[in-house]
Amino acid sequence: MAVKNAVKSAVKEKVISKDFKEYIRDVNPDVGLDETIKRLTPEKIEKTIKAVIGGRSSRIKAVMNTCIHCGLCAEACQWYLSNDKDPTYAPVAKMRMTIWEMIKRNGKVDAEFIKQCARIVFTECNICHRCSMYCPYGLDITFIIGMVRRICFLLGVIPQRQLDQAQAHIVTLNQVWLSQNDWLDVLQWQEEEVGADFKDLRVPIDRDGAEVMWLPLGAEPKTGTYHIERTAKIMYAAGVNWTLPSKDVWDSSSMSMFVRDFVTMQRIVRGLYDNAARLRIKKMVLTE
Repeated sequence: MAVKNAVKSAVKEKVISKDFKEYIRDVNPDVGLDETIKRLTPEKIEKTIKAVIGGRSSRIKAVMNTCIHCGLCAEACQWYLSNDKDPTYAPVAKMRMTIWEMIKRNGKVDAEFIKQCARIVFTECNICHRCSMYCPYGLDITFIIGMVRRICFLLGVIPQRQLDQAQAHIVTLNQVWLSQNDWLDVLQWQEEEVGADFKDLRVPIDRDGAEVMWLPLGAEPKTGTYHIERTAKIMYAAGVNWTLPSKDVWDSSSMSMFVRDFVTMQRIVRGLYDNAARLRIKKMVLTE
């Protein structure tokens, strides 16, 4: 009896998909998934799915009909390999359990299904493109996964960590909610710090006609300020005429890309190039 109860308890601690019984996962609470689905309606879900898929359904069906389930994409996937080759982690399975089912049901899926899709495409896939590279037919699996992320983003069903970063980019155009005043204050502070070792070293801001404009990641001026100090020392030692922009956009990351927020993605890229044109720099150097 004790063993039987233990088995029942273990089963209760697992999430079992009602649509795909083979999809079994540990319970992993996340307010970005658990709470946001409470605001969804069947009408909103269907409308969003159809708006994203739109005229692309033929492209998706071409992938579905061309796939021969050879398994090469699975062998290229780190999630599949690191989970004892569980077939539900294979890229083709991720497509089958998400967008293929959406098309099959003509967008008529419930909120729990959307939550499952979000868990699959955000927490069980890195959109690294390895599956697409190894596919013998060149099927763009990553494009399909990205479309599901787009649907989840528009419905607001995203893991809380990624949701916060995406919202930070929307509001501040950087991933860490750093204000413009704080950005400038950090640059001036770092110039004072390195001044103790290098008398003539500067952290130049808005230097017109510089050879290089360096663009850090958002986390560097907030939690990794030493990166700015070290970069300044490297530029100084190399004799590079460089600068940093005073205005948005200075964060070269794009968390918006990972949730497929196309509008903010465009704002970020445009802001980087607007700064380059404004300062008439010759090269942009990005942290990553």
